[in-house]
Amino acid sequence: MSDVRLVLFDLDDTLFDHSHATERALARLRRAEPALAAWTSEELQTRHGAVLETLHQEVLAGALSIDAAREERFRRLLTAASSSELAARRAAVVAALYRDSYAREWRAVPGAVALLEALKRAGVGVTVITNNLTAEQRRKIDGVGLAPLVDHLITSEAVGVKKPAAAIFRAALDASGARAGEAVVLGDAWPIDIAGAQAAGIRAVWFNRTGLPSPDASVPELRSLEPIEYAVGLLLTGV
Repeated sequence: MSDVRLVLFDLDDTLFDHSHATERALARLRRAEPALAAWTSEELQTRHGAVLETLHQEVLAGALSIDAAREERFRRLLTAASSSELAARRAAVVAALYRDSYAREWRAVPGAVALLEALKRAGVGVTVITNNLTAEQRRKIDGVGLAPLVDHLITSEAVGVKKPAAAIFRAALDASGARAGEAVVLGDAWPIDIAGAQAAGIRAVWFNRTGLPSPDASVPELRSLEPIEYAVGLLLTGV
């Protein structure tokens, strides 16, 4: 019988399919905005991801709102894609189009709903632990139908520290009433989710959808949340 009473899930690209929504939204932008069409889809995704990560840190630090960071993101991309000042002036319009397109494409990662349902049937608690703003992550959880299956949402905004700091993992354990030895973490970002869990003394499973090489072969990994029975077994027993 498993000792696991709690699974701590990352949200973006673990339960919420951020990559899917982003890819679809950027494809729409390339069709609508000539400056961005100068890049291939792959190059736009790479450049967008790098700028997004940089500005996201400013959002987490309270220096920018999500809306302001989104507009600045597309101002930088448009400036890099075109020497025309007119293109950069369209940042607000392009940012609004992106947000609308991104929200239309929201979905749970395939298998996420069924996995959480299976854990709930097994009497295992489900807590989301995420580096983002509480309202934004709550909207995502609600928007893809995960809300009835999530017991607690722990955000870096609410706790005041972000993963991989051990303090945010301890806050999640405290909120859920579980000890480190009774929990397991599932996340896609190794330096944040897996290294953070290990530093907090919590067993981790790496969600490696893209098949990246593992930094530590002793850490079990999932390439997909399906089949559900296998994912549940790996989370609860490690095998």
